[in-house]
Amino acid sequence: MYPRGKPIHWVSVRIAIVAVVFAAGAAGLLARAYRLHVSEADALKRRAEKQRTMVLQLEARRGMILDRTGEQMAASLEVRSVYARPRKVVDKQFAARTLAGILDVDEKTLLKKLNEDRAFVWLQRKVSPLVADKVKAADIEGVATETEFHRFYPFKDLAAHALGFAGMDSRGLEGLELSYDADLRADPVPITAQRDALGRPVMFAAVGVDPKRKDIHLTLDCTIQYIVEKELQSAITEAQAKSGLAVVMNADTGEILAMAIRPGYNLNSFSLASADVRRNRFVADTFEPGSTFKVFLAATALDLDRIAPGEKFDCHSGRWRYNGAEIHDVVPHSKLTFDEILVHSSNIGAVKISEKLTRSESYHFLTSFGFGSPTGIDLPGERPGMLAAPAKWSNLTKANIAFGQGIGVTAAQLCGGFSAVINGGLLYRPHLMKRVTNALGETVREYHPLVIRRVVKASTSQHLVSILRQAVQEGTGKAAGIPGVDVIGKTGTAQKADPSGGYSEDRYVASFIGALMDSKPRLVIFVLLDEPGVKKRTGGKIAAPLFSRIGSAILGVCGGKPVEIGPAMASVEKIDQQREESTAKTVVVKKGPREGEWLIPDFRGMDIRQVVDICGKIKCDVSLLGAGLVIDQDPKPGAAVKEGARVNITFGENAS
Repeated sequence: MYPRGKPIHWVSVRIAIVAVVFAAGAAGLLARAYRLHVSEADALKRRAEKQRTMVLQLEARRGMILDRTGEQMAASLEVRSVYARPRKVVDKQFAARTLAGILDVDEKTLLKKLNEDRAFVWLQRKVSPLVADKVKAADIEGVATETEFHRFYPFKDLAAHALGFAGMDSRGLEGLELSYDADLRADPVPITAQRDALGRPVMFAAVGVDPKRKDIHLTLDCTIQYIVEKELQSAITEAQAKSGLAVVMNADTGEILAMAIRPGYNLNSFSLASADVRRNRFVADTFEPGSTFKVFLAATALDLDRIAPGEKFDCHSGRWRYNGAEIHDVVPHSKLTFDEILVHSSNIGAVKISEKLTRSESYHFLTSFGFGSPTGIDLPGERPGMLAAPAKWSNLTKANIAFGQGIGVTAAQLCGGFSAVINGGLLYRPHLMKRVTNALGETVREYHPLVIRRVVKASTSQHLVSILRQAVQEGTGKAAGIPGVDVIGKTGTAQKADPSGGYSEDRYVASFIGALMDSKPRLVIFVLLDEPGVKKRTGGKIAAPLFSRIGSAILGVCGGKPVEIGPAMASVEKIDQQREESTAKTVVVKKGPREGEWLIPDFRGMDIRQVVDICGKIKCDVSLLGAGLVIDQDPKPGAAVKEGARVNITFGENAS
């Protein structure tokens, strides 16, 4: 018999097995810990950061538009917009019913939005502070407000056609807002947020400020713009005209200091204006210029030396048969010299001068002056005008063009060409941009005068200036004269084309283009009244007086005598000094005694920026007049007003 073996100690075996298992587990944990903390640490850290961090894109403030002195013409104010996250709204019926009363929106419309299978929907954009407060107080799960920016134009309709406007999403749609949208528009600002366990953002930190947002400074001057618009509207009313246009331009640089078009519209409610009213007639409308065009005929003949000294032209006592058509003058003359033809605006004399030019010569000079092609002005919608090639001219085309018929020009072309006539012969590109600055106020881009070409000799320009001076002193433009001021210019009266053919007997365009020659800079002023309803509707009777009133008022803000004009409101240094002094005054906006009311603060001593910011907070309809610092206000400080109430602010140089 074999002896029995030693008995197996199963307890020891089990202990050994457990020890091995724990050892293996410990080894696994050590290996895992090594991977987590050493070999894969960086990758896992990035993954965790990504899971708990989210980046929100917040709308950035659109750049400002300022005039040449720094006055704010367009700005963006903070407003609140109401949104919902439909998937997080528990009781959609209750939410729609509650919000309908707050937002004044149909309950069914809101319920439809809340039932959409989307992560985010706008319920109402850019609401008043009162509405935003009510939405917050309702405390509806999944419904909240977000900060956006509302484009605000403090001067309302001032320079509306030049400025244009931006839409709901801060995108430029017309005018300079569209032309310089790339500069003014700011990309959304990224904001990092830390999520909690439920994925809700709980901590925020700005990633950085968008460096692309810029402010643009224009050549426009708010004071000159105001003068021009006021006088233009008055002239339109007196003449019972359909519409009107007036422009002030620096003859030596192409800078536009004022551009007024009537009828106008309020930029803060641009959607209420028709497309026809919003159209910028300065660049988009073509018209037959009438006798103002004789200036360019005379320039061509002079520059080509086709006029003999002392030469006289037979004007046939005001009536002449030419190539099957009858040409007549308003005032008959027998014989006139070259200068007298322009001074007395003889159509027959103009045709006689055109006979000394070939078709190709006339066409060459007209295109050199910029007619028939866009000027390149920094405004959208510019048209090239209408100037047919010489091969398409009839036997009467050259004669008709001599006194401003048979050709279509824009006001921009006319102002640019006239400037070349009187500034020594240089054609400048008209423009409204002066410089671009960043958020720190540093100039990042500056626009300098651009000479397109030399059109005529300096001697030709000097001769024409002397003729145009006579036209104001003793010719058809007498009403444009300003006592003690060197004024030159030319009248224009053009019959409008009749849709049925030929020219209308009762529809006219009256205009005057001239310049203040001893001001610095020399200013070209063009005025046009479309379809005046009064009997005396010639350029000399209704347009020339408008020129005189505008010129006198511009010189008046500069001290009454031809002096340095730019800028007219005040020097940039003085404006900056006033703003620095005004920053010391801070105001806390307070609510009124009743819901939806605000207490009007004391605006005196503030600049336009402070006024605009405060009025934006209380959502009042602010009316601004003048320049400098606030000297008067209505309502008075402390008055309680409802949201949307009108507040009239008057600015001046001596703020108290």
